[in-house]
Amino acid sequence: MAEEAETPTSLASPQDVETSLLRTLTATESQYVAALLLRAENLIKVRIPDLVKRAEDDEGYRAIVVAIEAEAVARVFRNKDAVRQESEGNYSYTLNYEVASGLLDILDREWDRLGTGVGFGSIRPATDAYLASRRGGRPDLWFQAGWPAY
Repeated sequence: MAEEAETPTSLASPQDVETSLLRTLTATESQYVAALLLRAENLIKVRIPDLVKRAEDDEGYRAIVVAIEAEAVARVFRNKDAVRQESEGNYSYTLNYEVASGLLDILDREWDRLGTGVGFGSIRPATDAYLASRRGGRPDLWFQAGWPAY
């Protein structure tokens, strides 16, 4: 007897997306919600490979992940055509990109909540140390002449 392959599921559920939308899913949305949730989770897993383990170990972290996945999918459903601005005659409106982008994406502020935001850091400069070697490798001239090659 052949075993059936287990269907992968995301940490967030369709009900979590409904909570983000403040309404029930339409029939069309219900067809796509599971796949979009998996895609959202995979976007996060690229940066956080141990996402599921972290979520299993920390219920608070799991709640953050679920909210972010659900909100990412809700942004798609709120603006399926990815329209930013529309006008007709004297009437025009603009959609807030962070609320209804129409794109499946994780926002910078959401990455920050997950603990992977882009912050400031430092880098160690690398040079070929040509000038430093010509000056006898004097440490007091490293800034002017270039750090020794490593």
